[in-house]
Amino acid sequence: MEKVPITRYGYHRLLRELAHLRRVIRPQVLEELQEARSHGVKLSNQEYLLARERHVVLQRKIQDLEEKLARCEVVVGRKYYFKRVGFGTVVRIQNIDTSEAHQYQMVGPYESDIGAGKLSVHSPVGRSLMGHGEGEEVTVHTPSGIRIYRILSIQA
Repeated sequence: MEKVPITRYGYHRLLRELAHLRRVIRPQVLEELQEARSHGVKLSNQEYLLARERHVVLQRKIQDLEEKLARCEVVVGRKYYFKRVGFGTVVRIQNIDTSEAHQYQMVGPYESDIGAGKLSVHSPVGRSLMGHGEGEEVTVHTPSGIRIYRILSIQA
């Protein structure tokens, strides 16, 4: 099983979400299921069927989070030279074609969120940026075509 890098904050966020699902959401779903079951376990009991489906979905989500947490490896500190793009660095890049500049923190796939400025090191752009330094131009092969980015700055 391949380990997936994650920040300490991202790991704790996944743990909090798992605890919330187990301690708050699961008791509510089980209570709804028990209530619906009291009306009879029949195909015509839509309330029961809906509660059972919600329970199955919740159990899958809990299992998925447990598997993610088992695969995670919390990365603390820097393993790379500080003027190179690496896991945990904040990189500011500029699209050469559109002149748009964006700033991203390089994170693992379980905590990536482009809207929040967190870019996965496993994404096409993230993979292409890794190991490059300030001022370098990086060619990225994305599903929508080839893009060229210039690395403006790197912060640890």
